[in-house]
Amino acid sequence: MTLPVPMRADAPRLGTFGGGLDLGRTVTDSCFVIDSPQQLLNCHVVSPFTAQMQVKLFGSYQLPFELMVSGTLQNQSGPEILATYTAPNSAIAPALGRNLASCGAAAVCNGTAAVPLIAPQTMFEDRRTQLDLRLSKFVRLGRKLRLQANFDVYNALNASSLLGINTAYGAQWRFPVTSLATGAGVLDGRLVEFSGQLTF
Repeated sequence: MTLPVPMRADAPRLGTFGGGLDLGRTVTDSCFVIDSPQQLLNCHVVSPFTAQMQVKLFGSYQLPFELMVSGTLQNQSGPEILATYTAPNSAIAPALGRNLASCGAAAVCNGTAAVPLIAPQTMFEDRRTQLDLRLSKFVRLGRKLRLQANFDVYNALNASSLLGINTAYGAQWRFPVTSLATGAGVLDGRLVEFSGQLTF
Protein backbone atom coordinates (compact mmCIF):
# COMPACT_ATOMS: atom_id res chain seq x y z
CA MET A 1 0.00 0.00 0.00
CA THR A 2 1.44 3.39 -0.99
CA LEU A 3 -0.01 6.83 -0.45
CA PRO A 4 1.58 9.57 -2.59
CA VAL A 5 0.68 13.11 -1.52
CA PRO A 6 1.80 15.70 -4.12
CA MET A 7 1.46 19.42 -3.52
CA ARG A 8 2.28 22.57 -5.45
CA ALA A 9 1.87 26.30 -4.92
CA ASP A 10 2.53 29.13 -7.37
CA ALA A 11 3.19 32.69 -6.27
CA PRO A 12 2.75 35.01 -9.29
CA ARG A 13 5.97 36.82 -10.24
CA LEU A 14 7.79 35.28 -7.27
CA GLY A 15 8.27 31.59 -7.68
CA THR A 16 6.99 28.06 -7.46
CA PHE A 17 7.01 25.74 -4.47
CA GLY A 18 5.93 22.15 -4.19
CA GLY A 19 6.75 18.67 -3.06
CA GLY A 20 5.41 15.28 -2.25
CA LEU A 21 5.20 12.57 0.36
CA ASP A 22 5.25 8.90 -0.63
CA LEU A 23 4.22 6.67 2.24
CA GLY A 24 3.44 2.99 2.27
CA ARG A 25 3.82 -0.39 3.89
CA THR A 26 4.32 -3.82 2.36
CA VAL A 27 3.39 -7.17 3.91
CA THR A 28 4.87 -10.36 2.44
CA ASP A 29 3.42 -13.64 3.71
CA SER A 30 4.72 -16.96 2.36
CA CYS A 31 4.19 -19.13 5.43
CA PHE A 32 3.73 -22.54 3.89
CA VAL A 33 6.05 -25.51 3.56
CA ILE A 34 6.88 -27.21 0.27
CA ASP A 35 10.33 -28.72 0.72
CA SER A 36 11.61 -27.85 4.18
CA PRO A 37 10.39 -26.38 7.50
CA GLN A 38 13.25 -23.89 7.04
CA GLN A 39 10.92 -22.05 4.63
CA LEU A 40 8.91 -20.86 7.65
CA LEU A 41 11.87 -18.77 8.84
CA ASN A 42 11.05 -15.09 8.26
CA CYS A 43 8.08 -16.09 6.14
CA HIS A 44 5.95 -13.14 7.38
CA VAL A 45 7.73 -9.83 6.68
CA VAL A 46 6.21 -6.41 7.33
CA SER A 47 7.99 -3.37 5.91
CA PRO A 48 7.51 -0.39 8.25
CA PHE A 49 6.17 2.91 6.95
CA THR A 50 9.50 4.61 7.63
CA ALA A 51 11.29 2.15 5.32
CA GLN A 52 9.33 3.32 2.28
CA MET A 53 8.69 6.95 3.20
CA GLN A 54 10.08 9.51 0.78
CA VAL A 55 9.81 13.28 1.20
CA LYS A 56 10.68 15.55 -1.73
CA LEU A 57 10.44 19.34 -1.84
CA PHE A 58 11.32 21.79 -4.60
CA GLY A 59 11.05 25.49 -5.13
CA SER A 60 12.25 28.54 -7.00
CA TYR A 61 12.17 32.17 -5.94
CA GLN A 62 12.69 35.33 -7.99
CA LEU A 63 15.21 37.80 -6.54
CA PRO A 64 16.02 41.39 -7.55
CA PHE A 65 18.52 42.09 -10.37
CA GLU A 66 17.24 39.27 -12.59
CA LEU A 67 18.39 36.59 -10.16
CA MET A 68 16.56 33.39 -9.30
CA VAL A 69 17.36 30.85 -6.60
CA SER A 70 15.97 27.31 -6.75
CA GLY A 71 16.53 24.02 -5.04
CA THR A 72 15.37 20.51 -4.27
CA LEU A 73 15.40 18.63 -0.99
CA GLN A 74 14.83 14.90 -0.68
CA ASN A 75 14.78 12.57 2.29
CA GLN A 76 14.72 8.80 1.83
CA SER A 77 15.24 5.68 3.90
CA GLY A 78 18.72 4.23 4.16
CA PRO A 79 19.50 0.75 2.85
CA GLU A 80 18.21 -2.26 4.73
CA ILE A 81 20.67 -3.93 7.10
CA LEU A 82 20.85 -7.70 6.68
CA ALA A 83 23.44 -10.22 7.85
CA THR A 84 23.72 -13.53 6.02
CA TYR A 85 26.17 -16.03 7.48
CA THR A 86 27.46 -18.69 5.12
CA ALA A 87 27.68 -21.72 7.43
CA PRO A 88 29.95 -24.56 6.28
CA ASN A 89 28.89 -28.19 6.48
CA SER A 90 31.48 -28.79 9.22
CA ALA A 91 29.55 -26.42 11.52
CA ILE A 92 26.12 -27.80 10.64
CA ALA A 93 26.67 -31.57 10.46
CA PRO A 94 27.24 -32.13 14.23
CA ALA A 95 23.88 -30.57 15.10
CA LEU A 96 22.09 -32.03 12.09
CA GLY A 97 23.49 -35.53 12.57
CA ARG A 98 24.37 -35.82 8.87
CA ASN A 99 25.90 -33.88 6.04
CA LEU A 100 23.94 -31.27 4.11
CA ALA A 101 21.73 -32.72 1.38
CA SER A 102 23.69 -30.76 -1.24
CA CYS A 103 26.74 -32.90 -0.43
CA GLY A 104 25.15 -36.07 -1.72
CA ALA A 105 27.44 -39.07 -1.30
CA ALA A 106 30.67 -37.08 -1.55
CA ALA A 107 33.47 -38.23 0.77
CA VAL A 108 34.41 -34.64 1.57
CA CYS A 109 31.58 -32.14 1.78
CA ASN A 110 32.23 -28.48 1.00
CA GLY A 111 28.55 -27.55 1.03
CA THR A 112 27.27 -24.44 2.78
CA ALA A 113 23.96 -23.05 3.94
CA ALA A 114 22.94 -19.38 4.12
CA VAL A 115 21.76 -18.45 7.62
CA PRO A 116 19.99 -15.09 8.09
CA LEU A 117 21.11 -13.45 11.36
CA ILE A 118 18.79 -10.42 11.18
CA ALA A 119 15.09 -10.55 10.37
CA PRO A 120 14.26 -8.73 7.11
CA GLN A 121 12.89 -5.15 7.25
CA THR A 122 13.83 -4.61 10.92
CA MET A 123 17.07 -2.63 10.68
CA PHE A 124 18.09 0.20 8.35
CA GLU A 125 21.01 2.56 7.89
CA ASP A 126 20.45 6.27 8.60
CA ARG A 127 18.07 8.13 6.31
CA ARG A 128 19.55 10.05 3.37
CA THR A 129 18.97 13.80 3.11
CA GLN A 130 20.19 15.54 -0.04
CA LEU A 131 19.95 19.27 -0.86
CA ASP A 132 20.67 20.62 -4.37
CA LEU A 133 20.76 24.38 -5.02
CA ARG A 134 20.94 26.64 -8.08
CA LEU A 135 21.46 30.38 -8.50
CA SER A 136 20.63 31.78 -11.94
CA LYS A 137 21.32 35.19 -13.48
CA PHE A 138 19.37 36.36 -16.54
CA VAL A 139 21.02 38.83 -18.94
CA ARG A 140 19.35 40.33 -22.00
CA LEU A 141 21.80 40.74 -24.88
CA GLY A 142 19.39 42.30 -27.34
CA ARG A 143 15.78 42.14 -28.41
CA LYS A 144 15.82 38.36 -28.81
CA LEU A 145 19.02 37.13 -27.20
CA ARG A 146 18.83 36.09 -23.55
CA LEU A 147 21.60 34.48 -21.50
CA GLN A 148 20.96 32.38 -18.40
CA ALA A 149 24.07 31.78 -16.31
CA ASN A 150 23.78 29.07 -13.62
CA PHE A 151 25.74 28.26 -10.49
CA ASP A 152 24.79 24.79 -9.17
CA VAL A 153 25.72 23.08 -5.92
CA TYR A 154 24.79 19.40 -5.74
CA ASN A 155 24.68 17.74 -2.31
CA ALA A 156 25.14 21.16 -0.70
CA LEU A 157 25.19 19.65 2.81
CA ASN A 158 28.03 17.32 1.72
CA ALA A 159 26.17 14.30 3.12
CA SER A 160 27.99 10.97 2.94
CA SER A 161 24.95 8.71 3.21
CA LEU A 162 25.26 5.02 2.38
CA LEU A 163 23.41 3.92 -0.77
CA GLY A 164 24.33 0.24 -0.75
CA ILE A 165 25.96 -2.04 1.82
CA ASN A 166 27.45 -5.52 1.96
CA THR A 167 25.00 -7.89 3.68
CA ALA A 168 27.28 -10.93 3.86
CA TYR A 169 28.30 -11.36 7.49
CA GLY A 170 32.06 -11.20 7.84
CA ALA A 171 34.98 -8.75 7.80
CA GLN A 172 33.36 -6.57 5.11
CA TRP A 173 29.83 -6.59 6.59
CA ARG A 174 28.02 -3.24 6.17
CA PHE A 175 30.84 -1.82 4.07
CA PRO A 176 29.63 0.36 1.16
CA VAL A 177 29.14 -1.51 -2.11
CA THR A 178 27.92 -0.51 -5.54
CA SER A 179 24.61 -1.89 -6.74
CA LEU A 180 22.48 -1.89 -9.86
CA ALA A 181 19.89 0.30 -8.10
CA THR A 182 22.22 3.09 -6.96
CA GLY A 183 25.39 2.66 -8.99
CA ALA A 184 27.48 3.73 -6.00
CA GLY A 185 28.00 2.73 -2.39
CA VAL A 186 28.17 6.25 -0.94
CA LEU A 187 26.43 9.46 -2.00
CA ASP A 188 28.76 11.58 -4.13
CA GLY A 189 30.34 14.50 -2.29
CA ARG A 190 29.52 18.17 -2.80
CA LEU A 191 29.81 19.18 -6.46
CA VAL A 192 29.94 22.73 -7.83
CA GLU A 193 29.06 23.37 -11.47
CA PHE A 194 28.84 26.43 -13.73
CA SER A 195 26.62 26.31 -16.81
CA GLY A 196 24.77 28.61 -19.18
CA GLN A 197 21.97 28.71 -21.68
CA LEU A 198 21.60 31.10 -24.60
CA THR A 199 18.09 31.64 -25.94
CA PHE A 200 17.49 33.37 -29.29
